[in-house]
Amino acid sequence: MAVTGQLRDVLTEDRLIDALRGCSSREELISLEQRLAGEADTPPLFDWICNLLVSRRLSRGLAARLLTQLHQAN
Repeated sequence: MAVTGQLRDVLTEDRLIDALRGCSSREELISLEQRLAGEADTPPLFDWICNLLVSRRLSRGLAARLLTQLHQAN
């Protein structure tokens, strides 16, 4: 069974959301950001979080916590 590009994108987003929910510290979030930066064709984690927030796939509270941690890390 072949996975279409759109379905693959959803599966990737679902995996990212699970990983974001699992980040309990700023260090874990930065580690995830660095892993994603090493992947080809992936947007920056900040952009990805914003897009997930706009599409209502990520809660406002979680997005606020994650974006604050990313901002403080820089």
